[in-house]
Amino acid sequence: MELEEKVQRSGEQLLQRMRQQTEQEVFEFVRELLTAAATERATALDDARQVADSERQTALQEESARVRAEEQKVLEAALEAARQEAARTLVLRLDEVRDEAKRTIAAAPRTDEILGRLLDGVRRLDKVSRLTDVLDTLAELAGNEAPRAAVLTVQGDRVRGWRFVGFGPTLDDEARQIDLECGEAGIVGRAVVTGEASSVVCGPNGVPGDAEPAFTTLPSGVHALAVPVLVGGQVMAVVYGDDAERRPAPAWRESLEVLARHAGHCLEALTAVRTAQLAHRDVESLIPEDGGPTGSFDAAGAERPKPRA
Repeated sequence: MELEEKVQRSGEQLLQRMRQQTEQEVFEFVRELLTAAATERATALDDARQVADSERQTALQEESARVRAEEQKVLEAALEAARQEAARTLVLRLDEVRDEAKRTIAAAPRTDEILGRLLDGVRRLDKVSRLTDVLDTLAELAGNEAPRAAVLTVQGDRVRGWRFVGFGPTLDDEARQIDLECGEAGIVGRAVVTGEASSVVCGPNGVPGDAEPAFTTLPSGVHALAVPVLVGGQVMAVVYGDDAERRPAPAWRESLEVLARHAGHCLEALTAVRTAQLAHRDVESLIPEDGGPTGSFDAAGAERPKPRA
């Protein structure tokens, strides 16, 4: 019995050791299989992911190329449309500019008309034979150029009205009542002091207080000009003009300057003639009334006796 028990116990122990060894080997085998399967699966997943990424990248590139091609077509179509529209707009603008230029040329005064009007004024001044008539004619000619014009004379440091045109009955009829210091005469006083033309434009806020003449008010946007009349380098009068009330004549400012300058020459010439006439009269008053020879010898060549003192 004891032998059987020993054999049985030995067999059970052997079986137990075989079972444990077998389980360990099976466990190792299964673990190796699972590891190999996981590695293979991971490799397959990586391969599949790489393939998917490659396909996706290819699809993205193809889609991007297609979008760029579509954008290029749209851009080219837009550029072509813009080019055609710009060409049409340019043609229309050129037509408008051409028409505007034609209208401007048609409406612009001809140079010969301006020169003809100015030459007529110069001739009228040349025909005047009195100093006062020069000032009257100058005022009238200035009134033909500017809507409002005036001639003021200079006496010391004051200016006095001579004739006004276009200012209304009060100034036109009572011009001689204007008596101003140069400091309050605005651009008229400036022309007297500087001996040069002075101008001003009335802006939205008016004109500076020392530029607006005291005898009038300048509306907004009005141009005003004062030109000195020089006689022998001295300012003897001032011509004033502005473009209030109505549209002035073409090149009216330039015309006023030319007329004022020529009027100064006329006054200077008439003053010289008047001075020569007075000097001639003074000389005649010193000549004896007998009218005989005034030299030391008579007509026959004989020496005349000298008059007694």
